[in-house]
Amino acid sequence: MSDPRPVGARRFETYVRWSTYVAVSLPVGTLLRSAVEADRLTGAPRAALIAAGVLAVALVIGNMLATKWGMDAVVGRARPLPLGGAAAWGLVLAAFIAVAHPLPLPAMGLTVAAAIGSAAASLVPALDTRRVLVLNAAAVALTVPFVGVTDLVPLLVGTGMITLVLWLCWSSAWMLRVLLELQAAHETRAALALANERLRISRDLHDVFGRTLATIAVKSSLASELVRRGHDGRAADEITEVRRLAETAGTEVRRVVRGELRTTWDSEVSGARSLLESAGIRCTVTGDPVPEECAEAFAWVVREGVTNLLRHSEATRVTLATAHEDGEVLLTIANDGAPGPARTGAAAGHAAPGAGGGTGLRSMTERIRALGGRVTAHRDGDWFLLEATVPLRKDAPA
Repeated sequence: MSDPRPVGARRFETYVRWSTYVAVSLPVGTLLRSAVEADRLTGAPRAALIAAGVLAVALVIGNMLATKWGMDAVVGRARPLPLGGAAAWGLVLAAFIAVAHPLPLPAMGLTVAAAIGSAAASLVPALDTRRVLVLNAAAVALTVPFVGVTDLVPLLVGTGMITLVLWLCWSSAWMLRVLLELQAAHETRAALALANERLRISRDLHDVFGRTLATIAVKSSLASELVRRGHDGRAADEITEVRRLAETAGTEVRRVVRGELRTTWDSEVSGARSLLESAGIRCTVTGDPVPEECAEAFAWVVREGVTNLLRHSEATRVTLATAHEDGEVLLTIANDGAPGPARTGAAAGHAAPGAGGGTGLRSMTERIRALGGRVTAHRDGDWFLLEATVPLRKDAPA
């Protein structure tokens, strides 16, 4: 399976891994330096020197394997640390200290300190700050007896080397962790943006084509009735209008996909009145002017409300009324096709907004709520009322 992480994260992970591998290879480097700087190698037993070299290489291999385990934990591929391997690694460290420390080579105390510090540094990528502090203190405490407290300079160099290596390895792993979290956040944001865009397209397509399809259905039904009554000329006009609506549907699709879909209050009211009159429903528009800040949202309410009543109600009269009341703008769409006792709720096309209604009701409610408003629906005798209320800005004209 391919690595889904971005190229930048993979490159930085490779850098962190290999820089840490180099850091945990200190025992071999310090041992070789001590051997090269020795005045006389004859004083050092050959067998002990070879054994120390072999153990140093084995310790470095163990350090690298432990580092790999820690880095895998950082990048999300954590797996249990093998207890047998960990025990063998600890025995190799103890054997190296036991063999290398007695060797009559320069600065073997620092070599032992490097071995302890590198082994500890191998574990820090997978640890948090508190555990690293504890591990640092333990490594320093373990090193002091081998370096000696009487010689202050080697002691300071050894403890400083351990601390520096530990925190360099930890900070590299921490930066890798932060980079991965940042890129995960970017990916999440991109996924949310994609989901929001899909939701917008779905909502706009529903709002646009719900109205278009309802109009086509009404005009097709009217054309069919006109043909049955022998009014072929008027029927042809209606069929021509249906064809025009179908042709404009493609343009509306492109506008929705490009995010260019805009609607205005005047155009929606005019279209709603024309559509209702085509269906034989008398439409009355009254009230105060609609402020620009909520005109588009109210236009969508008109579109969805009129579409629903055409689909589901048996209205003969519709009233679109706007009013400014108590610092709010109120839009009321009333029709005389309220459901009777046997036809209620969604069955009559009057589901309450936000209470399990369809996509159109939800999108209409979301648009109004985005302006701090609310949408309600209720019966008043034989009339059904859909009301949308939006707070009027204090600087808006009354």
